[in-house]
Amino acid sequence: METYNVYMDEAPAGGEMDGEEGYEVEFRVVPNGSDDGDPENSAVLAGLDLVDLINLRDALQQEIDNFALSALEAQGIDGDDGEELMP
Repeated sequence: METYNVYMDEAPAGGEMDGEEGYEVEFRVVPNGSDDGDPENSAVLAGLDLVDLINLRDALQQEIDNFALSALEAQGIDGDDGEELMP
């Protein structure tokens, strides 16, 4: 089964946040067989097979969903009239 390497590239975002320069982050997934970079030294995660990538995606999606739900619940509690907006 083909394995994959995940890279994280950072670039300055251009704008400043709280007096500090921000960074934009982009992830790249490269099949190990065609990777001409240096995965042992610069890959965030190396040697993942397709099942590992799917599991990583699912775990990240769950964390994103949990964060979004928490933010919505907090917004609902902080309603203008003091009542919860969500049932």
